[in-house]
Amino acid sequence: MVQQVNLSKYVTKTSQVQKRTDEAVLAVHANKTKSPYEKGCLLPYNLANVVQMRTNLQTEKENKMYLELLNALNGSDYRKSQQDGVLISKKMDNLLKSGKLLSRESNDGSTTLENLYNILNSPRCSGLDSLKIIAQTIDVLYNPSIVTQNFGDIPDSVKSEVLQKTDIDPEIQANPSLMNVEGSGTCVAASVEFHMANKHPAEFARWISGLTSKNQEVIQKVRLEALSKNILDAVTFLEIFEAKQKNFNFEYTTLSIKPDDGAYIRAQVQNKFWDKGERTIIDVLMQSALMQLGSQGSYNSLTDIRAGKFSANPQGLVETEKTFIESVVENNEKLSIRYQKVDDNQNLVGWVSDFDKYKKHIIDTLNAGEDVIIGYVLTNETSGKTKNPSYVNTPDNAPNKIINGHEITIVGYKTDKNGKVTFICNDTDDDKSQLIEYTADFLIPKIHHAAYPVSIVEDDLALIEAQQTAA
Repeated sequence: MVQQVNLSKYVTKTSQVQKRTDEAVLAVHANKTKSPYEKGCLLPYNLANVVQMRTNLQTEKENKMYLELLNALNGSDYRKSQQDGVLISKKMDNLLKSGKLLSRESNDGSTTLENLYNILNSPRCSGLDSLKIIAQTIDVLYNPSIVTQNFGDIPDSVKSEVLQKTDIDPEIQANPSLMNVEGSGTCVAASVEFHMANKHPAEFARWISGLTSKNQEVIQKVRLEALSKNILDAVTFLEIFEAKQKNFNFEYTTLSIKPDDGAYIRAQVQNKFWDKGERTIIDVLMQSALMQLGSQGSYNSLTDIRAGKFSANPQGLVETEKTFIESVVENNEKLSIRYQKVDDNQNLVGWVSDFDKYKKHIIDTLNAGEDVIIGYVLTNETSGKTKNPSYVNTPDNAPNKIINGHEITIVGYKTDKNGKVTFICNDTDDDKSQLIEYTADFLIPKIHHAAYPVSIVEDDLALIEAQQTAA
C-alpha cells in the first residue's frame, strides 16, 4: 500500500506492552512449561527453542568481543543512547540476558555479537561513523519500535552539495524540492525492518554490517523453494524481480542486495544532522535495500520515488513486491491473501470470507512465533458497513471508496474474559516508539492483505482463491 494515514485517534496506546514483554521473557527463562504466546502475551522475538538460547558469554573470543565493544562505546559520544539517554552498556546487557546478543538465527550462522564486532573492526563506507552505527543497531534491537519511516530534512547547505554531484538526476537538479520527502512510501520496507529486528536480531545486525561496509551490500543465500515450490516459477520470480544473483544452482541462489546510491547520500546526512524522530543511518540503508529488492532496483532514496513493472504508482511497494521481499528475508515461502473485494473504481465491495477466518490466520501465525505484516485500508464510509459482513455483496456492504492505505505489523494478541481479542501492533509511521493496540473488531475489516507461512494458510487457500476469482 502506498498512501498512508495516521490512525492515532482510533488507537488505544498501552504502557503495559513492554511490561508484558519483560514478563514473557522472564517466564521463558524460568522454564515455564506453557508458552507465553498461548496466554496471548508478547515475546520480543522467537524464543520457541529455549534450550538453544544462550544468555551467557562462554568463550574467550565472545568475552573479548563484548569487552571491546563496551570499551569503544564507553569511550565515545555514544556511551548514552541518543534515542532515550539510556546507557548503551545497559542495553547490551539486556540483549545478552534476553538471548538476542548470542542468537545465531542469521543467513550465514553469525551471531549478533559477531556482526556488531565486525562493524567495529572493519572499514565502513565513506561518511559513516562505525560507533554510531553500532549504537543505533543496539538501540533498535533493544526497542524495535523506534524504527521509523520519517525521512528528515536535508539542510540547505548540504542540498547544494548534493546538487553538484554529476550523477544526480537532472529532474532533481531542476527541482530540488523533490528531495523534501514529508510522507514517505517506505511503510512495507520499514515494517520488514522492524520485523527483522524483532524476530531475527542476528540477521538484522548482519544486514547492517553488510549495508554499511565498503562493499555496500548484503549477500543473501536463498532457497529456491522459499520463492516457490515450483522451481521454474522460482527462477521466473528472480528474473522478473531482476534480482542480482552471484551464484545459482537448482537448490539455492545467492543474491547481492544493495541500497541505491541516493541512500548513502541520505545516510551521510543523517550521520551528521539526525534529529530525534527521524530515520537513523540504519533505517535509511535498510529501507532502501528492501525497496530496491521489491521494486526491481528502481528506487531513488533522494525522492522516495520508484518505477518498476508491478506498479504505476511512483511510491511504495505493492502486495506482490511485499511478498517477494518477505520470502527472501525469511528464506521461507510466504503466501499473501487478499481479503477484500475491490472494484475497478477502488470501492470496497465485500470480503472473501468471514472475519473469524482472518482472525484465525493471524492468531495461528502469532502462536507459531511469527509476526504478521498487514496492509489495511480506510474508506470514506465506515458506519454500519463492516458489521458481520457476508462475503457476497449485500446492502450491508455497499461500496466504500478506498481513500488511504498503510502497512503495520501485528506482533501479539490478548483475549479478555469475554473472549474479545485485541492485537498488539507496531506502526512505523505513528511517531511513537512503543507498541500500540487495536481491537480485532476494529482492525480485521480494514485488512486488505497479509502474508503468512504456507503451513498456516494452505488448507484455506483453495477456498479463498475461488472466492477471489468470483469477486
